[in-house]
Amino acid sequence: MQTKEERGVLTVALPERVDGSNSDEFEKELRESIGASEFRSLAMDAGGMEYISSAGLRVLLAIKKEIGKPFDIINVSEEVYEIFDVTGFTELFTVHRKPREISIEGCPVIGRGTFGTVYKLDDERVVKVYNTARKVSLERIEQEKRLARDVFVKGIPTAMSFNIVYTGEHYGLVFEMLNASSLLDYMMEHRDEADEMTDKVCQILKKLHSSELPEGSVPSMKQILLSMTPVVKNHFTEDEMNRFRTLITDTPDRMTMIHGDFHPGNIMVDKNRELMLIDVGDISTGHPFFEFFDMYPSFLLNEEVEYGHDAVMDQIRLFLHIGPDKDVNEGIVFMKQYWNRMMHAYFDGFSEDEIEKFSLYFRAMGRFKQFITVMRLPDTDPEAKEREIQKNKKLFFDELDKIPPVAEWWPEKL
Repeated sequence: MQTKEERGVLTVALPERVDGSNSDEFEKELRESIGASEFRSLAMDAGGMEYISSAGLRVLLAIKKEIGKPFDIINVSEEVYEIFDVTGFTELFTVHRKPREISIEGCPVIGRGTFGTVYKLDDERVVKVYNTARKVSLERIEQEKRLARDVFVKGIPTAMSFNIVYTGEHYGLVFEMLNASSLLDYMMEHRDEADEMTDKVCQILKKLHSSELPEGSVPSMKQILLSMTPVVKNHFTEDEMNRFRTLITDTPDRMTMIHGDFHPGNIMVDKNRELMLIDVGDISTGHPFFEFFDMYPSFLLNEEVEYGHDAVMDQIRLFLHIGPDKDVNEGIVFMKQYWNRMMHAYFDGFSEDEIEKFSLYFRAMGRFKQFITVMRLPDTDPEAKEREIQKNKKLFFDELDKIPPVAEWWPEKL
């Protein structure tokens, strides 16, 4: 029985047929495969399965009850899915149908991101192919599909998702084709429309921050941030860890949406100058403070970075779509202006002093992102890198300690 384990997920390939004649052997081999591995969750790959009888289903049910861990069945054909459905097993297991296979040969690339590449299928559809070295689970892709629907239903403009497909090597998610450009590119070309577009950005942001999702339907941003603490444990003292955790844990709980990557590169402008939010796969729930925690453009602080400065500047150029032949400082100045406009639009009605105070609180969290960026730079000079890490850590905590508990200053009407 073929198995593979990646990131704590043990995948077991199911045989072509399981019935009364081979269910005992199937159970023995399955138990041996599971017993030989430490795993957090189990996935049964039914890609090669054509039939399973009640005897085989009983084996799967017994294993599920015994392991007490997440248990998915993936790549299920329509014929086998019907068996799971009529027996009620689709209510007992998470069952994923086998995606339709498509070819992307000859399809033009129209975008690249952290998790995949976007290809144009035709004039109506694009496909986001999850082909990066970072493994993206089928469950994660299905979540992005569901979230695109949920966001759309909440009245937040976003690209409609259609179906999950398979390209022969990787999974993909088909979306409607958007005849649009990124807000970042649009505003840098149409500076006179920047105020109007920023107002529209904040309308979408406030809609997100007032729309609730059911508990447990997506991760909590508070828990996501707390789970990051192991990343920094080798650089933070226990006291520093507690100061960081306290700000997060004391922030009031909310079930409203957090986009998690809300920047002008993830907002599109269509031919009618209307905005549309994309890349909704990282949506979580939590207090709006956590959105600004992530949203502050940390590269506005990167002129202070000495170690790995060129690598950091290359990242900025990539984000701003600025080639090596152009002055990157123009883009940085633009983003400073964008941030200032957004703060005034989101916190409309508050005084300049109050808006400046809020912005300083958010900048402190931008310093945390900056600190993580420095941590992840190549170790070409370990001593110099460690000095840079310690410098940026001090800057972060100097500003973190000036943030009062969020409940004491966050505006009630927001």
